[in-house]
Amino acid sequence: MSLQPYRALFANRAVSLLVIAQWFARLGDQFVAIALLWAALELTRSAAATGLVLMAYTGGVIAAGFFAASLLDRYPRKPLMLADNAVRALCIGAAASLGLAHLLNVWVLAALACIAAMSSTITIVGMRVYLPTMVPEELIVTAFAVDSSLYQLAGIAGPALAGIVTARFGWAVAMSVGAACFLAFVLIGAFIPAGAIDRGIPPESRELSLSEELAGARYIAGNPLLRGLTVLVAMGNFFFGIAIVGLAFLSKDAFGGDARGQGFMLAVLALGTLTASIPLGTGRWPYPRGISLITVSIILGVLVAALGYAPNLTLACLVLFVIGVVDAGFFIWMSELRQRTPPPELLARTISASMILNTVATPFSSAIAGLAVGALHIRPTFVLAGLALALYSSLFVRNKPLREAS
Repeated sequence: MSLQPYRALFANRAVSLLVIAQWFARLGDQFVAIALLWAALELTRSAAATGLVLMAYTGGVIAAGFFAASLLDRYPRKPLMLADNAVRALCIGAAASLGLAHLLNVWVLAALACIAAMSSTITIVGMRVYLPTMVPEELIVTAFAVDSSLYQLAGIAGPALAGIVTARFGWAVAMSVGAACFLAFVLIGAFIPAGAIDRGIPPESRELSLSEELAGARYIAGNPLLRGLTVLVAMGNFFFGIAIVGLAFLSKDAFGGDARGQGFMLAVLALGTLTASIPLGTGRWPYPRGISLITVSIILGVLVAALGYAPNLTLACLVLFVIGVVDAGFFIWMSELRQRTPPPELLARTISASMILNTVATPFSSAIAGLAVGALHIRPTFVLAGLALALYSSLFVRNKPLREAS
């Protein structure tokens, strides 16, 4: 395995600073995700109400996605990303301060989380769209692998540390750490050379209209490959999202643990993804992307169902590691197909629309997870979610444009 592609990628100062800054932001996201769940549980004492708070958090990302793409198309991206992370630091810092002072209620918590999530779309979309445009064509797959690997590095350190901090010091302290991570993005990102993120696809003035903002969604609807890919990923994320939210309840109800168990399981999941992402980024996958995506989505469903039968934390972590390995390929191949298909002038709007459509059902998976745990208990919830994911994914074997995509 040659590391030359990675050395070439990180020789670009702007790329290095951007991915390091984004790593801190993603670390902050991990702290917020765990702290928010346990804060909602403490404030409401209800799995269903907690699911609704998480729904507001993930729903904020979807609500602002088209708006983020519009801003990124028109204005310099570095100031927008710095402002995004400053807003997140303020919102999450405010929630932490109110929590430490015992002045926070669930409605204020949900509102602050939603605002932070809405702001986050600028950096989320900007990173996915413009990082590949900052590098030569031959390094695009490596850029996706770096994006995935750094996400998983944050996913390894973040949940484990957040779980320990939340269990030992409380969710408000964990949120304070999250706010500090967003501030770190601002401090590091300030050193990115001016205009570096804009060089691949420069911002340009366009008439503001609903038709322009929906151009990416229309392109997806009219492209058989992206249409099939989006339908697969959207509902796949719904079923997989139930399992991710369910890890907290698996730790608490099935294994008698707390936030540390949830954090450790998420860290092992990320470790599996990182283990596979690095070698996948050094060369070209020899098989068609489409059938590979469908196959690994079916496998993911079977593995999620298997989690429902895990008798202890150790075996659950073993299954989660394998899930992470399988999911790494899914993310990289999906990102590659999505990046290479649309024309440059529609790239930001198409990827933004894709990210929104891919996660449009995710807020509901948070709510459904809370309701299902209350009605069915946690183990049957995992089994049903996993089987549904596997069966749904198998339907796409009949989708020729996606199946044959290379």
